[in-house]
Amino acid sequence: MNLNREDEGKRKYILVEMADYFDTVILPRVKKVVFSDKWKDGRAQNGRGIGHFAKYSQLEQYEDVLRRARYADAEPLFVQADPYSQYVFLRDTKMLDNAQTGQRVMEVDVEKEEIRVDLSRLYDGIDLAETLSCVAGKGIRRITREEVEFEDGQKVSLASPPWDLVKPLIWW
Repeated sequence: MNLNREDEGKRKYILVEMADYFDTVILPRVKKVVFSDKWKDGRAQNGRGIGHFAKYSQLEQYEDVLRRARYADAEPLFVQADPYSQYVFLRDTKMLDNAQTGQRVMEVDVEKEEIRVDLSRLYDGIDLAETLSCVAGKGIRRITREEVEFEDGQKVSLASPPWDLVKPLIWW
């Protein structure tokens, strides 16, 4: 942050925290450094602040994924000749339905290669724009309620994301 203050650079950084200290330790420290570059006895001393944007991600624990997994007999989404492919493309209820409520999260039309998704039914506070950004390998320029615009100008609907971006999230 101090280097960005000095030369108005746009350096980015990643902080990693393994414990539950983000809200109580990490975030207050980042806010302090952003507010001023000079401190004495816990008070800012006519220092320079800096504009800053922070986002955080919480990784899902493997045990939590297993706890929510629900498997059920279902028809394959694709009809394949070999048994392995049929197994791979079975309808996976843990990805398409909310395990606790049973609500449909996605409606898939394989023939039309269309998908309607409401991931807010799967997890509270899910960031679909960020997820699509990671899958596409593109930075985000702007997010609205209806769509995300990537840095290259591509706009993607958040209510009906493109099949090619969402498919890797469903069949992995």
